[in-house]
Amino acid sequence: MAESDRRMHPAIAVVLSGTPQDDGRARVMGSVIREEDGAVAVVVHTDQWRYVVVIEREGDQWLEPGVIIGEVLPNPDRLVTNSPMMPLAQQSGCIQSSLDGKFVWYAVVGTAALDAVSVRVLTTLESRYPEIGDGGLVLALVRAQRGERPLVTVTTGDGREESDYREE
Repeated sequence: MAESDRRMHPAIAVVLSGTPQDDGRARVMGSVIREEDGAVAVVVHTDQWRYVVVIEREGDQWLEPGVIIGEVLPNPDRLVTNSPMMPLAQQSGCIQSSLDGKFVWYAVVGTAALDAVSVRVLTTLESRYPEIGDGGLVLALVRAQRGERPLVTVTTGDGREESDYREE
């Protein structure tokens, strides 16, 4: 789906209408639209805040998001290489229970370093390979089991794989 089509998607309008400070300053920085699954993740920036929002479709209606919590805008500067224990800088996420309650939708957002060539986000339910967008923005939307934290792995230009895996 082309970026212009994404910005006009009805789910994006629902997210923007529910974003605090929706006074025209809200900008969609990225989105993942899983039309066949009825789920969308959107990253919205205002002058001071970043919002990561996940919404679902019930029938032909996109549901309004519940509570939307923002975080301070991340530093826009990309690192040359990220820390081996933190493959995406300024990583955060949003979790939304599926309509049937069998799993959660987990949105992972962060900034890839300049040497990153690919990103994989893995759960016990599925794996996704999100694009590295403008300014290094990475946004993935994956199914996960309740309590599960997705594993993020970045592959660098020199072939290194950096993962945020930690033994509990």
